[in-house]
Amino acid sequence: MANYSIQDKVIKILKLGRFFFVFGGFFLYSIGALFAVLNGAELDIIKFLTGYMILFLGHLSVSYSNDYFDFDADSIGEKTNVSGGSGILQLDPSLKETSKWIAVSLILCSIIIGTSFTLKYNYSPIFLCYIVFGNLLGWFYTAPPIRLSYRGLGEISTMLAIGFVVPGMGYYVMKGLIDLNYIIFSIPLLLYGIYFILSVEIPDMETDIISGKKNFVTKNGRALSLKLILLVTIISTSMYVIFQASELSDIGINFYMVALLSIVPLTFAALGLNNNTKEKSAEIAFNNLNALILFAVLTNIYFLVRLIGF
Repeated sequence: MANYSIQDKVIKILKLGRFFFVFGGFFLYSIGALFAVLNGAELDIIKFLTGYMILFLGHLSVSYSNDYFDFDADSIGEKTNVSGGSGILQLDPSLKETSKWIAVSLILCSIIIGTSFTLKYNYSPIFLCYIVFGNLLGWFYTAPPIRLSYRGLGEISTMLAIGFVVPGMGYYVMKGLIDLNYIIFSIPLLLYGIYFILSVEIPDMETDIISGKKNFVTKNGRALSLKLILLVTIISTSMYVIFQASELSDIGINFYMVALLSIVPLTFAALGLNNNTKEKSAEIAFNNLNALILFAVLTNIYFLVRLIGF
């Protein structure tokens, strides 16, 4: 019986990690890394994997810290595939402290490995600051006293995390710096960060209002949020078309192809535009997130094809 209890706890702890979101970050990280290689960086698999381990640990910590600090809000809301937390702590509150300390431990491991990486490859201390910043951004998304998601800063912090920090980590690891090429390249990715966060906020609108979260959806409603989701995907696709006429295309990427791939999230954003009801919101969010992951996967495949030389 004791063995079953331990096994049950382990399963619950793993479910707290919500690996669906974490593994999605791998494809964004890879976009940045492959873009760096196409931009002249050496393809170093050890660097790539070690860098991803640093990111993975920090990214995974967010699942545990968010569930801990959002416990009260998640208790009054309805869990969906993409929002409302994992629901595990509501089923087993005894895991609350465990969840918090797992998050802290993961952050410390991320920073320790990041420090080792910085020293081994003689990177600038700015790289380690980049790692620390990314970890703190995830922690203070819900953690007091800053609580970004409760102060109207959730969209900005998520936009930075998904659009700049995560793919930027891949670029930084492979290239050794963040340069102007990456900053320009990150613009549509930053917009996809808005696409992501608005999508996951939409199902939680009523719960977030009750719990006091101040975000774009609670302030402006689902209808306007869905319009903004469509707008950022249109701009992102347009940006890739513009990139083709810029110096970015000189590194061997056909950005018309990337623009074509970006029609995937654009299409799902358009399909969800008129389904602004609570009943449809979880389905819209799930579809949008899958569309974003599919776009990232396809972009990775295209970059790999260009790297091989086809």
